[in-house]
Amino acid sequence: MLHPMTGRLTGALLAAAVTVPATAADDDRGSSATGLSPVRVEAGGDPLERGVEREGLQRRQASSSAEIFRGEASAEVGGGSRNAQRLYLRGVESSNLNVTVDGARQGRNLHQHRGGLTGIDPDLLKAVEIDPRPAADQGPGALGGAVRFRTVDAQDLLAPGEDTGARLRAGYASADDAERGSTILFGRLGNDWGALAHIGAANRDDYRVGGGGTMPYSGGRDRDYLVRLSRAPSTGHQLRLGVQRNTFEGDHPYGSWGSDFGDPRETIRLEPIGQEMRRDTWTAEHRYSPADPLVDWRTRLYRNDKRLERQDEHTAISAVEYGGDVRNTFTLETGAARHRLTAGVDYYTEDGRIEQADGPRLSHQSRNLGAFLQDRVQWQRLRLSAGVRLDDYSTDLVEQDLDGEAVSPNLSAELDLTAGWTAFAGYGEAVNGAGTLPIGWLQFIDAENTNLNDGEPFQAEASQRREGGLRYQGRHLVTAGDRFDFEATVFDTRIEHSIERNDPWGSPLSPRARSENDGDPLIGEIRNRPEPVHLRGYELRAAWGVGAYDTRASFISTDAVDDDGDPVGVTRRLGGGGGDRLVWDQRWAVHETLTLGYTLTWVGDYTEVPDDEPERDGYQLHDVQAQWRPWADERLTLALAVNNLFDEAYVTHTSLAVEDADGVFHLREEPGRDVRLTGTLRF
Repeated sequence: MLHPMTGRLTGALLAAAVTVPATAADDDRGSSATGLSPVRVEAGGDPLERGVEREGLQRRQASSSAEIFRGEASAEVGGGSRNAQRLYLRGVESSNLNVTVDGARQGRNLHQHRGGLTGIDPDLLKAVEIDPRPAADQGPGALGGAVRFRTVDAQDLLAPGEDTGARLRAGYASADDAERGSTILFGRLGNDWGALAHIGAANRDDYRVGGGGTMPYSGGRDRDYLVRLSRAPSTGHQLRLGVQRNTFEGDHPYGSWGSDFGDPRETIRLEPIGQEMRRDTWTAEHRYSPADPLVDWRTRLYRNDKRLERQDEHTAISAVEYGGDVRNTFTLETGAARHRLTAGVDYYTEDGRIEQADGPRLSHQSRNLGAFLQDRVQWQRLRLSAGVRLDDYSTDLVEQDLDGEAVSPNLSAELDLTAGWTAFAGYGEAVNGAGTLPIGWLQFIDAENTNLNDGEPFQAEASQRREGGLRYQGRHLVTAGDRFDFEATVFDTRIEHSIERNDPWGSPLSPRARSENDGDPLIGEIRNRPEPVHLRGYELRAAWGVGAYDTRASFISTDAVDDDGDPVGVTRRLGGGGGDRLVWDQRWAVHETLTLGYTLTWVGDYTEVPDDEPERDGYQLHDVQAQWRPWADERLTLALAVNNLFDEAYVTHTSLAVEDADGVFHLREEPGRDVRLTGTLRF
């Protein structure tokens, strides 16, 4: 049974002026299940195809991966400090999503969460797709959907008739005394080719929380580099070659308390340790799309190298992944029906390594070979999508292997009703054969001191996604020339066989664990979770605009429950619910030189929690933005943004809590009032 909607749905409909679906990215046309478009956030350009200029990231001055999703209710990043942040999509944690950067899968976490939520400079982004709907071509491990980051090419930055250009950007943020700067050079090489080079840096101190005080061990230093060569004619062969590096360095606790969850001001049990997280990504993409309707070919190859170094002991956890996918989309006509049939294969192999100065070097491999077929059919007012995916997977869990095969079908449909209304529904399955355990934890698996699934073979994590809803598109409703879009969706994502690690004090072999257990090793446990978890709820999205004014909002209500409907709370590397969440964003182009914006984030109380978790208070955030171009072009842009205008003290509901010896729960608070100033020069 899906989430109950009585009362809350009525209130939400009255509260939300709420966001519209946007088009799928050009390189993944029709990637959602029936042509239903995934949510799209763009760095510049128009995510709603409504003529909205410079929407989203640049107006809000996003400075980290977490802030990319600040204007979207269905995606939330909890955790406060950069080293503790986790992304949730419709309540599903990013370990259960297919997260890619330019087609390169981000893979498993290295230690705690680090490595899963990618570090990337928002200045580099062309688009981010958030796609929670089931489809066979979303890639491996997409239990709750996919998040696709796509970086810019030189062609995206060059104006018509321009051969070379440069952009210099500098900024400051008050909450953490952050100083940011970036330089990007780009140019045309002949008619179709382009090249760019980017370097960006940000230095942050510990941030100030709402109401005063600072969050210790939350600062750090980011560095971003990108070199890109691209060939992008309108038809024929297209090519993108890129090399990217992101590093994040800072002093943070290494273990759970104060690192993965909890407020380190109250619960810190470990000294901060100098750490550096680094991601190197090499990508190659070839696309061939001639006039032939039977050929729309795309090939992607990548190498993703992640590394977390603990500088006091000269130890490191790393993962090197090679992978890619090949697909072709055939456009066919059969009578009155038009088919877009996508067929392809994808593959990755990941080698996770643990390097210790005074211990053995360990290696753990996982791989996945997938084949998929997805047919999207349009026949008069009806659109159907049916697909199937086959995954062959294998993962080394030291004392056991997790391997096997799985077939994952999906079926979706949408029907145009009347007067602008459309009904839609869908069902899909997916598997994750790599598991979600961080690579660093695998070193503690021991045949004598670890209970491995009660001796039973491990099963792959699996999901079943269900959704249904209504969509409306209308014009000239309030005044001539206005536009209105609305969508309501009910969803239920059921995840079973989640692989979990359970032990009371961290590693069963750690010195601290031994000392707290009178010197004897603890018996840890790694197992398939015995009961499934449902991330279920409903989502409302709408947008209205006229002329230079646009308003959008998105509302989501999500619960995390078991099969009996009892709450399960927030679970690491799985998911969690939270209070009802509304994001209302407005943008007004007052003049060709001046744009103003306002964003309201309202979150209700979160009280449906298990007995061993704390309730979480609701909160309201008010953000304001302004952009001014003195010369009505892009030569100079001055931007002001104030996040959390009234300095609200709050905790995101997906942040993890820790209980102290007195039974008091502690949660990590988020930044308080943050005044941001940015200047951009364009040559």
